[in-house]
Amino acid sequence: MNNQSTKDKDAISTNGMAATSHPLATEEAIRILKKGGNAVDASIAASIVLSVVEPNATSIGGDCFAIVKMEGKESVSYNGSGIAPGKLDYDFFKKNNFDKVGLTSPHSVTIPGALDAWKNIHNDLGKLDFEELFLKAIDCARNGFKVTKVVADAWKKNENKLLEDENSKKVFLKNTKSYNLLDIRKNIPLADTLELISKKGISEFYHGTVGNDIVSSLNKLGGLHTMDDFAKQTTIKSSTISSNYNDNKIHQCPPNGPGITVLIMMKLLEKLKIQNYNHNSIERFHLEAEVTKQAFKIKEENIGDPNFINVNLDKILSDEYIENVYKNISIDNCSEVGDLNIPNHPETVYLSIVDKDLNSVSMINSVCYAFGSGITSEKTGIILHNRGTNFRVENGHPNCIEGLKRPLHTIIPGLVEDNKGNAILNYGVMGGQYQPVGQVHVLNSILDFNMSPQQAISSPRAFHFNNIYKLEKEISKEIKDGLSKIGHNTQYIEETHGGGQAIKIDRKNGNLIGGSDPRKDGYAEGY
Repeated sequence: MNNQSTKDKDAISTNGMAATSHPLATEEAIRILKKGGNAVDASIAASIVLSVVEPNATSIGGDCFAIVKMEGKESVSYNGSGIAPGKLDYDFFKKNNFDKVGLTSPHSVTIPGALDAWKNIHNDLGKLDFEELFLKAIDCARNGFKVTKVVADAWKKNENKLLEDENSKKVFLKNTKSYNLLDIRKNIPLADTLELISKKGISEFYHGTVGNDIVSSLNKLGGLHTMDDFAKQTTIKSSTISSNYNDNKIHQCPPNGPGITVLIMMKLLEKLKIQNYNHNSIERFHLEAEVTKQAFKIKEENIGDPNFINVNLDKILSDEYIENVYKNISIDNCSEVGDLNIPNHPETVYLSIVDKDLNSVSMINSVCYAFGSGITSEKTGIILHNRGTNFRVENGHPNCIEGLKRPLHTIIPGLVEDNKGNAILNYGVMGGQYQPVGQVHVLNSILDFNMSPQQAISSPRAFHFNNIYKLEKEISKEIKDGLSKIGHNTQYIEETHGGGQAIKIDRKNGNLIGGSDPRKDGYAEGY
């Protein structure tokens, strides 16, 4: 059976499935599965392709998180987020009168962790040769690919950003202009870099010529990066964090990822009995906003890199703690959490892969803001993320900038198991700070309102962020007005909230059911 998802229709298959944000990545994942690779191989190959064809959203100069659930085994978290340069700390910023990490500053570039994460996951669980996983991405970069709509739109919006950096202007613009829909795009330096890494290994990135070029490029701009910083970058492999929701168990990556936000929100919505309301109702959107406010406040006040601060996850997820938070929420009015002043950024790629053996990979990669820092390394064709903008320059804050520290992240893959420990849903939602809210919206749609993956992903979204409730235009005026009457500061937005993919494993009937977000260019496909 071979089926491809559309805006209204799920993909259904029996052997394997891939759901990504770009057609070329989905196609490559399916090719890898058909060749005999497993979900790990397919997810890494798709991620490398995405780093070429969606440079606005991801890069080998960015970060990665993944939850991997091999059939019959425990779910495992891989944290491929990067550390700050060792010389970069609070005192440096205060001495130079910086009160935040600039979006296009070299100081925003933490050590990219994606490549190390992919290699670690592959070493543990992959089947095909690592080199094989680079072939399609190298071909796309060397011989070209057609630019898709969402990517073209992001490129146009970020022309000025790319003009600021001489290397980016040369590599990512053509005659100082962005690439348009259906333009043929090549990145020969990146093709050479990917080929070098595929043949000689990731040591070329963290210890060799590629890393040296990145360090040199950043140092010329005032960055404090060293090759010693690159050598210290490691991937954290650990158990997931999880909580029960009715008869299911929701899995997330531990901090410095923000996955605990999803667990808090779902615990609150379980107590609020969200399933008693209509899926497209004032009450549902009101309660989503209320649990968002409470969970984000907890996250901002408590969560950071656990190697630098004590994070008591058991306390935060305890029944007593959740009960106290629950008391702040009313169906009739809005709670106040103050001005959290959280930075936002929308650019990420998420992908979901399930193979014929029901091994599941939920993986997310990101450059943080669109085209990251806007800084491209001189010789490699790599655009570098700006994940360091997530740090606070606030002494005593759990997420204050510090050398070798990982910032509080936004990217989160998700996975759900049934009460027997079997994976039943592999899912994720893109969109900067929106991600945990999007995950909750999709989870409730599937688990409480019996939607299919595609229905859940396509349904209208809203995001309460920094005291404004931003609604997609598909949400009715009746709901908007009803939310305003309760006390929400509502506004329609021209854009959309994030993207997303999901694969449901229907073990009873032996089907894989996939959905992919119409807000992006990709689709879900099975075979």
